[in-house]
Formats: sequence, structure tokens, C-alpha cells
Amino acid sequence: MADPESPWRRFRDLGLSSGQRALLETWRTLDLRRLWRVLLHSLLVGALAGLAACVFFAALEWAQRLFLGAVARVDMPAPGGETSGLADPAADGPIAWLVVAVPTLGGLLVGLIVHFLVPEAKGPGGDAVIDAFHNKGGLVRKRVPLLKGIASLLTLGTGGSAGREGPTMQLSAGIGSTLAQALGLGPRERRMLMVAGAAAGMGAIFRTPLGAALLAVEVLYRDDFESDAIIPAVLASVTSYSIFTTVFGVGHLFTTADFYPFIPAALPLYAVMALGLSLFGAVFVRMRHLSEDRLFGPLAVPGWVKPAIGGALLGMLALVVPQALGTGYGWVQGAISTHEWVPVAWDGVWMLLGLAAVKMIATSLSVGSGGSGGDFGPSLVIGGLCGGGFGLLFHLVAPDLVPDPGAFALVGMGAFVGGIGHVPVSSLIIVCEMTGSYDLLVPLMLAEGITFVLLRRVAIYRRQVRSRLDSPAHRDEVTVDILESICVQDVFEKGAQLSEVQARAPLREVLRVLSGSRYPAVLVRDAEGRLVGEISLDAIQGALLEEGLEGVLLAADVMGKLPRLAPSDDLHTALHHFLVSGATVLPVVDPELHGQPIVGVLTQVQVTQAYDDAIERRLVGAGPTD
Repeated sequence: MADPESPWRRFRDLGLSSGQRALLETWRTLDLRRLWRVLLHSLLVGALAGLAACVFFAALEWAQRLFLGAVARVDMPAPGGETSGLADPAADGPIAWLVVAVPTLGGLLVGLIVHFLVPEAKGPGGDAVIDAFHNKGGLVRKRVPLLKGIASLLTLGTGGSAGREGPTMQLSAGIGSTLAQALGLGPRERRMLMVAGAAAGMGAIFRTPLGAALLAVEVLYRDDFESDAIIPAVLASVTSYSIFTTVFGVGHLFTTADFYPFIPAALPLYAVMALGLSLFGAVFVRMRHLSEDRLFGPLAVPGWVKPAIGGALLGMLALVVPQALGTGYGWVQGAISTHEWVPVAWDGVWMLLGLAAVKMIATSLSVGSGGSGGDFGPSLVIGGLCGGGFGLLFHLVAPDLVPDPGAFALVGMGAFVGGIGHVPVSSLIIVCEMTGSYDLLVPLMLAEGITFVLLRRVAIYRRQVRSRLDSPAHRDEVTVDILESICVQDVFEKGAQLSEVQARAPLREVLRVLSGSRYPAVLVRDAEGRLVGEISLDAIQGALLEEGLEGVLLAADVMGKLPRLAPSDDLHTALHHFLVSGATVLPVVDPELHGQPIVGVLTQVQVTQAYDDAIERRLVGAGPTD
């Protein structure tokens, strides 16, 4: 049989440098089968999610043209600034009773789907994905992607004030989970493909492949990120983005200026805006959750009726402020580009801030009542409108420092989302990808840092956990990681010794020695003086269950195996030895010294205490829990 090492030996004999040999050895030890499997699965998830995003986006455009345009005669501005072309509005504008009836009907249909077919489709979708990752092993029911897509089309197509990213995230995450189940993959790989699917959907629908990949791994935690899923998320996101842009073209969600100059003297103004955004963020999150918990939750009506009530209230609000309908991307485009409908005066400041408040109310009605739509998109809009209002204010006060107030709108989008979603890195990258440049990187970093710190106790995503330490998905991994990070030499009692007996000593002698020992165990030596075993108190108690054996049994009859620990061993190795031997205390020997003398002892209590102390340090380092 051929020696599998022989090709590598021939390579090593070619006179390679030590660095080249090390690289070759690293390549040899790679698990190529697993690497290719991750690669292929991620590409497949990305392709399926990209196609699903294309279908969802096209269907959403059609639904908006049908319900908002042809039926209700509502004209909505598109993100690029031009009219959306939903329909040619009637000469006398929207039809009032249809403006109320359309979102009410949409809410009713969504309520029926959610209540009777797929409860997971209720609400924004992001929390459902996060919960499935942490608590359900990445399992998503096979019916969820399709029905979530339909429910979201009805909510958004009929004017619901929600985002399309949440539904796309849940739909695509469901595709990743369903594929993993079809391939018979385990929980870990299933979770990875679910995250990859979420990244793929977001990357396509927002045309932000890198930001979406980072968002999918960052949104799961408040203070951490899912490092294992970064590569699958990036591969899937790039694949879906490529498919989506092949169908709908390359571009950016918003039209922005060609260049935003960096003016260091304007940084304090960005900091002031971040303070204001933090206040708006806290109010919005509170409003969203109160709407769900206090307004619609206690309503004494069937659950399937609540989204219809939310739709009706939204329609009534839209009769007064039409901007309440829809995603609002077209309106935030006005804040970015300062269109003619935004007065470059104090009236414009109050208009943009007022529209932000209206979108808060509208989103709370649509999503809080159980409509199927995301929180991320409305958060971008609210942050952009608030930022645009602050930018216009600063432009009026100091035009030399703020030549383009649209820069504040873009920074406001990232800072607002990063703060309330606890996703500062990914939201920063998403805004840069939306603008197609990194001109605003420095003010984004400043504003993101401020909102992230000030909104530590505010979270739009309720299912987020603080870190991997708190996730049921990683509980066992974290335990092993902590134990492997602590060495025996950091814990064991140096210089302590266990009492000893001879292998042929009677059990009565063992009991006598054990009774005078500090530890519930004694070591056993053979006639040549070699350590051959250990006797624990538990072993003796078992032997004494049979009457009269104490006078017959010898130490060699009841001793167990004697694992030996070195000071350099980690506590995970020590715990394994404890479990295999059944001992409660083990000697620690120094393998560097002649004869490997015993230099101390380690007890199970010491291992447990070290683990508890490490957990406590991590919890304190992670900061407050709420």
C-alpha cells in the first residue's frame, strides 16, 4: 500500500526553506473535504437566496403598482428622487377611502396567514432569525420562506410602513436552513447556512454585499459576532449580489453626491447630531415595543384582526401625512439630495424631523400590530430624516462647515441603525456601500461610537444575546474554551502531597491512613516503589458494602487508575482525567525533573472554582446585561 506521506517527503527533500515547509505542512493538514463542502454549500445558498430576492423584489414592485398606484392612486417618490411610476395619479390625487382600505385589507390578509399558517412570519423577521440561531439549532420550518414572502408582499405592497430587509433576511435564512435539512447537515452547519442565507438576502436587496455579510454575523449579539459564519456569509452574499445585479443592474439604493469633503472642524457637529439621534433612537424603540406589548397585545380581538387594525390606523394617518405609507426610501432621498420639496430653511428642518416622528408612529402601527415587515429599513429612514434635519440646521447656522447637509443624512442613517441594532461595524460599511465611497468614514465612526455607547441599554432586536458566552448554541464550546485557556499550574496546590500505602496493605491500613489525610484519596506504590494507582474514599465505601471484606481485601484490589497531570496541562485535560478515573483529587508531576516527582495536587473543587471565576470575569468584562 502506498505511503500517503511519501509525496510530502519528496517535497520536503527539494531544498525548501523552513517557511515554505511550514506553509506546505499547513496545507497538508487542511480538511479539504470540509473546506470544499463549506464553499459549495455557501455558493448554493447564495444562488438560491439571490434568485429568491429577485422574485421578491419584482413581486414587491408589482404589488405596490397594483395596490398603491392603480387602486389607491398614491404617487410615491423612489429612492433615486424621481417618481416611482406606481401609476398615473388621478387629477384630484389619492382616493381617500382607498388609502385607508388598502392597508386595512393587506393587514387582514397578513393576519390570516400569520395566525393560521405560519406564526413565525409575524413582525419584523430579524428576531425570528436570531431566535432560530440561538435556541432552535438553526431550524426553520420549510413553509416559512414562501409564506413569509407572501405575507411581506401584502404588508409592504399595500403601503405598510416597514422594511423589506427583515422579510428578505428571514426568507433567505429559511432557504439556508431548509437546504441544510435537505442535505442532512448537523446543527452547527445548519446555523452557518442560515446565517449565510440571511447575509445573501440582505446583500442582494440592499446591493451591499460586504455590509450585509457583516450584519448577518453581528446582529446575532449585542457585544460579539459569529466569527465562524463570516466566510460562508461573505461567499453567499457575493453570489446573491452578483445574481441580483445581473437582473436589475449595478447601482446604489440612494443617489448621493460625487464627493463629500472631510472637514475636521465639522466633527463636533456630527457629535451633537449623534446625541440627538440617541434620543430619537430611545424613543423609537420604546414606541415600537409599547405598540406591540401595550397597544395591540392586550386588544380583546382575534389575533388575525390586529394587523388589519394597524393597517386602518396607518391609512388614517396617511390621510393627514401621506409620507407615512411605504418604506420611506424616497422621502429620505429628499433629505440626502435636498430636493425641491425640502425647503432650505427652518421649515425644512422641522419638516424632516417631523417626518421622522411620523415614520416612528407609522412603523409602530404596521410592525407592532403583527404586520410582516422589517425594522432595519424604517430605522435607516428615520435616521436619515433625523440626520437630514440636523444637517440642514447646521447648514443654515454654519454653511462653510456644512456645505452639503445630505452628508449628515447619510451619517445619521448609519449611526441610528448602529445604535439601536447594536451593529456599529456593519451599519457603517452598509452606508459606505450605499454611497459608493468612504468619504464619510470618519464622521460615521464618530457618530456610530457615540450612539452605540449611549444606546447600550436600548435594543430593537429583543432576541439578541450579549455574547457567545450567553448563547445556547455555543454553551458547550464556551465551556471547553474556558477550560482550555486555564493551565493546571495556575490552579493546583503546589507542594501538597497525597498520603501513600503499599499495594499489599490490607484495607484496614488504607482506612487508617485515609482517616488522617487532608484529601479523600491515597496513592498506592508497588514493591519497587513505583506509583501504580490511587484509592478514593468512594472506592472504599463501595468495597465495604459487603460485610467482612475489610479483613480480606488489599489496597491493590480496590485501587483505580492513576492519571498523571503536568503543570502545563489545561483544565479541560484535567477534567477528562477526573471523569475517566472517577477520582476527586489527582497528583501533579513535573515531567521535566528526574523521576517525575509529585509537585502538588489538583482537586475537582479547584477546577470548578477556576471555571466559576473565569465565567465571572467574562461577565464583568462584558458590562451590564440590560
